[in-house]
Amino acid sequence: MNASVSPFTEPEQRSLELLASIIEANPWAESLGQEEHEIKIRVQGQSKRWYLISAARLKGAMTRLSIDSSNPWSVNVQGGARKRDIIHKNQYCANLCLNIRHASPLPVGDQLAALGLSLHNDLTTAMTIPLLAQFLICPREELAKIMVFQDEMVVFHSMAFGNEGPFGAFEDHEEFEEEPDNVHGGWDESFLEIEPSESVPSPQETRDRTAVEANPPFQDPPQLSEEELAEQRMWEAYEQHMEELAQSSRWDDRSP
Repeated sequence: MNASVSPFTEPEQRSLELLASIIEANPWAESLGQEEHEIKIRVQGQSKRWYLISAARLKGAMTRLSIDSSNPWSVNVQGGARKRDIIHKNQYCANLCLNIRHASPLPVGDQLAALGLSLHNDLTTAMTIPLLAQFLICPREELAKIMVFQDEMVVFHSMAFGNEGPFGAFEDHEEFEEEPDNVHGGWDESFLEIEPSESVPSPQETRDRTAVEANPPFQDPPQLSEEELAEQRMWEAYEQHMEELAQSSRWDDRSP
């Protein structure tokens, strides 16, 4: 009986075993399936954001056009603010163009393991990858407008689909209404009816008013009631008594 032939090369098989051991040892990583032409894992970053890492084997002409023919895998990353965004791939799930194929000739399992560890430490990794930093600081509501984060720029759905994204019109899209001609509703007529005496005060009146506000007249303090006066006298007597005790203590402690 012939043993079943593995669809993966020996280096790929060893690297996938390493990937499986990392996923088994860490709760922040999940395996979503390993097939001949596709491998998927899900990773939670220290930022609490989620990532879907997918590796697809290139076929036919795509393999011949590959930059590295010894590595016929294309790795893609999607990010979401919440786990359900990644699970359902809704409008809050954005593509992250990390150019994995151009950066690493490693077997696919090693690529996914290294990428998974880097995205788990996304707060540190973002210090050297600007597009990841942009993704981390982007509010979840704004992710619905973004198609892909790239090194050169952030591509919005509106660039490809106009005012409507692939999921329909954006909820926060507002139509701007033209301002009516008479927006102030007859202010000119009301100003015409003001008498000269009711208009802006003269400079002298303004100076006098400012001087009064800056130096208000002195007002006598309010008169205290009998109870308040008695309480005030009691506190003055208490303070005097404490001062006498302090002086007496200093006198007793004087040097002989």
